[in-house]
Amino acid sequence: MKRFVMLLAVLLLLSSGVVANENPIEVGSVNWGRDLAQALKLSDETGRPVFVLFQEVPGCSGCQDFGRTVLTNPQMVEAIENEFLPVLVYNNRGGEDRRQLERFNEPAWNYQVVRFLDSEGRDIIPRKDRVWTVRHLASRMIETLRAVGRPVPDSLRALAEESPLGQ
Repeated sequence: MKRFVMLLAVLLLLSSGVVANENPIEVGSVNWGRDLAQALKLSDETGRPVFVLFQEVPGCSGCQDFGRTVLTNPQMVEAIENEFLPVLVYNNRGGEDRRQLERFNEPAWNYQVVRFLDSEGRDIIPRKDRVWTVRHLASRMIETLRAVGRPVPDSLRALAEESPLGQ
């Protein structure tokens, strides 16, 4: 039943058009949702935390490198998509993106920041700058999953333990 609910949640995201179709290099190969309100609702229904990426697109070389290395790592992408509800917020656009920046007090045109939210939109673990490597992001993902009492996949543990320090 749990798998059915998760599959239904993904299908709802896909059918409602909230998943980015073609990813710019800065956001890697994750299937990003763009509707934070919908993700928060699904979080309440499924218990999965929301993984929010605030990213500059088009971005500087650091933003592009993050997308090219961290967000295209197959194990990382799998963990983000399976254990979290991924949502992308552009930090250099208006409209709903700008409203989300203001809601979370995120600066515009900043390097990428990942925040982990509960179904109420509250940070599960404290916000942190300069999380730019596979190893560091995997460690934060593990900390988040543990904080909400969810199991940590072995593949995510391996990323946190075995990835080179610079990746």
